[in-house]
Amino acid sequence: MVIVIVMFLLVMIILGLSAYLFCMKQELKRVTNSIQKMKKSDSNLLLHQTVPSKELRNLVLEMNEFYQELKEKEILLERQNQSVKKVMMNISHDLRTPLTSALGYIDMMLNSDLPKEEKEKELKIIEERLKKLEELISSFFDFQQILLKREQVIKKEENIIAILEEAIASFYEDYQREKRQILFSKDIQKIQVLTNRKLLTRIFDNLIGNALKHGEGDLKITISKRKRIQIIFQNELKENHLEVDRIFEEFYTEDISRTKGGTGLGLAIVKEFTEQLDGTIVAKKGKGDLKMILEFLDTIKK
Repeated sequence: MVIVIVMFLLVMIILGLSAYLFCMKQELKRVTNSIQKMKKSDSNLLLHQTVPSKELRNLVLEMNEFYQELKEKEILLERQNQSVKKVMMNISHDLRTPLTSALGYIDMMLNSDLPKEEKEKELKIIEERLKKLEELISSFFDFQQILLKREQVIKKEENIIAILEEAIASFYEDYQREKRQILFSKDIQKIQVLTNRKLLTRIFDNLIGNALKHGEGDLKITISKRKRIQIIFQNELKENHLEVDRIFEEFYTEDISRTKGGTGLGLAIVKEFTEQLDGTIVAKKGKGDLKMILEFLDTIKK
């Protein structure tokens, strides 16, 4: 009798396991078919589980996470492709505009009897156009170097306030011509940090220049030292529809920048150089104003 019961239980177990294995086989076949459909479709459908199994649940969760990450990368890549197409058209326009203008003034000087004063005026305009062309080419070259060649940054002890003051001084006349000012405030006279002067100067130049091109009113710059060194650049916005969460993207431009010869590279370079110096930068848009907040570690403790 006992042997019969044992045999019956064994048969039931075998039948149960066979049924479970059959269900699992069908479930795996269904999951495989779903994956094949997902590969051929642009939908956001995800895998789901019909047979209770911890291992299968983990597999489905991992596959869904992988699929979502893949879709996000595809979306990002497509957006970047569209941005690159747009910026290539913008680059063509940006480079051609100052060059065409300069050539036009040169032709005018060569083929007309202008008085000396007028020729000097035209030469000044040509100089400005060529400087603009040089600035654009420099931005493209710098960004290309960032993408293709990431060398180790050599740092040494520098006074960050002195570097910032030099950058401010270099823009003094530009702001004066726009009847604007750079208002600089600090709570300390000297802050020594381990940094790279060239990269830090470029960061400051791009931020001050960006505020000049796309901002209004005075530029307020404040620097303070607490647990971290914080530098805030604040100015009024000409246009309030700026997508602040995209402002540091490569090639991101607003229509307002097209009239200013913008390439969308200046702030992308700022972010890259800031991170190379182990710092952070964020943009915050308020009611009609924009703040760029730079932070660096106090690398030299006194």
